[in-house]
Amino acid sequence: MDVSIVIPTWRGRHLLESYLPSVIEASAAYRDCKGAEIEIIIVEDAGGDDTVQWLSARYGEEIRVFEHDKNQGFCAACQTGFENARFPIVLLLNNDVRLDRDCIAPFVIHFNDPSVFAVTGKMFNQIGNAFCNGGKIAQFRKGMWSSYLNYDVAASCGAYEPLLSFAAIGAFSAYDRNKFLDIGGFDPLTAMYEDIEISYRAWKRGWLVRYEPCSVAYHDAGQTMKRRYKYGSGDVLARRSRILMHWILLHDRDMFGMHMASIAIRFLTSWLWLDWSFYWALFTGLRSFGAIRNKRKENRYKALRSDREIFRLLEHFRRTAPIVVRHV
Repeated sequence: MDVSIVIPTWRGRHLLESYLPSVIEASAAYRDCKGAEIEIIIVEDAGGDDTVQWLSARYGEEIRVFEHDKNQGFCAACQTGFENARFPIVLLLNNDVRLDRDCIAPFVIHFNDPSVFAVTGKMFNQIGNAFCNGGKIAQFRKGMWSSYLNYDVAASCGAYEPLLSFAAIGAFSAYDRNKFLDIGGFDPLTAMYEDIEISYRAWKRGWLVRYEPCSVAYHDAGQTMKRRYKYGSGDVLARRSRILMHWILLHDRDMFGMHMASIAIRFLTSWLWLDWSFYWALFTGLRSFGAIRNKRKENRYKALRSDREIFRLLEHFRRTAPIVVRHV
């Protein structure tokens, strides 16, 4: 299959200088091995530096570049990339990701199954001596979905059935382009948590998210986010987005009741340990109540899987698959 690679960037010339050569090398390896077409798209989100000029001078027409007139955020930059991608599979990368030379082909195999929405890969730190991300294990606890646990395969590469993942991380995952656009793309209401939210939305639409351990990349997380969201503001925004995801997508009556009970308890107790960020997340989230209500209604109508079905499916996978939890 032909593949588009989409890389959103914001004031990231120095990162692209370091990591883009690995993307070009992996693209050439895939083209030579599979005889398929591949393109690289970079979306510059009005960072105000000379990224676009540098790309034009260094790579010319080898890379397609789209530039926003004003800063619109990661979700909008991804949307621009997906809308302009020419091929059915889109590999979405952060601008600070270094690719293994042979990482693309293992991703693509999964899309022979029309039920696959996205596939997430294995990530190490840039040195390569620390595991950072793998398949995501889902747990529903304290009234919310948790996706902080990673797993890897217990056996050697290739000796397994297709592996499920609760989410495909936005830094290094492949997506079915048409499904991504049909589902509406990343939701700006859940910024900093958008990859988890769209993955759960896809599960509810009846699609699958998988993990491919043979697709490997290297990433020291947050090199752009630490510059863009200072003093922990990104973490606070992610906290709000996690809450809004549940208000939009969690429809099971008992599970949603557990969620709201958890929110009520935190509302009554968070002041005791000066957790003011919770109140900020809650009250600023409520400002979007109208949009949340409309999105909740739309997603309930379009859902083909219930929350309980997703829980049972992922729990069965966790208990029976040849996987090991990897702590990061």
